[in-house]
Amino acid sequence: MSDKVYVGDVGTEIIVDCGQSIVGATATTLEILKPDGTTKSWTATIYQTNYLKYTIVTDDLDIPGLWRVQAKLTLSGWTGKGETDSFRVYPSYN
Repeated sequence: MSDKVYVGDVGTEIIVDCGQSIVGATATTLEILKPDGTTKSWTATIYQTNYLKYTIVTDDLDIPGLWRVQAKLTLSGWTGKGETDSFRVYPSYN
């Protein structure tokens, strides 16, 4: 198994560290900026108190390139986004 992520992968977990406890947060999403400039919003779940997690499903990873990801949530009257991170999706040649 490879640590690389490929176009068409399914079941890969995208886990974002929010830097503090987010227990009790609502409206938890991962905001995605694809390499072609389009955006997506993936509904995420709280994972191990400080993280948001999303599991890739069919057709999520549809183009290769550098993808940007940002946590978004509501917690204790605050709604906002976290820092931006990125991951690379490689072409699949099968």
